[in-house]
Amino acid sequence: MLVFRMHGIGKGRALLLAALCTIGLMVSADAETLEFDGQVEAVHQADVYSRAEGIVAEVLVAQGDSVDAGTVLARLQQDVPKLKVAVSEARLARANALLEQAHGRLARIQRLTTSGTASDVALTEAKTDLVLAEAAQRAKSAELSLARTSLDDTVIRAPIAGFVEDPRVRVGALLEFSSGDPPIFQIVNLDPVQIVYEVPYKIRLRQMKESGASTADEFLQTVRLQVMTTDGELLARGLVPTATAVWVEPDTGTIRVWATLENSAGVLRPGMRVRVLSEVIKSGSATQ
Repeated sequence: MLVFRMHGIGKGRALLLAALCTIGLMVSADAETLEFDGQVEAVHQADVYSRAEGIVAEVLVAQGDSVDAGTVLARLQQDVPKLKVAVSEARLARANALLEQAHGRLARIQRLTTSGTASDVALTEAKTDLVLAEAAQRAKSAELSLARTSLDDTVIRAPIAGFVEDPRVRVGALLEFSSGDPPIFQIVNLDPVQIVYEVPYKIRLRQMKESGASTADEFLQTVRLQVMTTDGELLARGLVPTATAVWVEPDTGTIRVWATLENSAGVLRPGMRVRVLSEVIKSGSATQ
């Protein structure tokens, strides 16, 4: 078994890659194992912003708190949004009354037209009034929906389950729309996580050829990984990579590879360094 150690994360990899390519690769009859430096990343992570502008009234979570999707993280002051909802409800009630009145007037005009006591002009006017009343009612209904949405937006909720990271909001702060501002919360889910490492693309092409795989996805199914801590403690065995980047890093000639790993105990944390041992399975034997 021939073992190479490749540093797949960080700068300064070009010299190491060049040295490896200069040496060449010797494949044994059993297996060739490549070892890479990897890093843990979150699979599910969400940046939380406020869609409403206003003064923060409550902050209900702190750094490291575990939250479910939909958990209230913070609330803004609601006095103005509530008034806007009340005004919109009153306007919609008036529009509904006018619409009902327009329906009744048209019905009366139609009866009078049938008996010959109302003109066609009056009938046309009644139909037009009904159309206008219906349009006004729809507009007021939409206005109320918008006001209620604005009120709902004053309650900031977690979009996913996970842990609160780097809260940047406090009671009394003014939240404003700004694309340049950082998120007010980050929610990080620790299960599962993904292991990220980088493989010299020159080696990847050779591996694909030797495995007989015709596509990158087909090739990934032949790869088996072991993941260890930097101290050598085994974390997982037999992992199959789940995805690979579509581009090659121009400075290093490497391509990024991801593998998903269950982490129900939450031991693995984003940013953590790990060691990744990679072998390719071919025709029932481990070869690289």
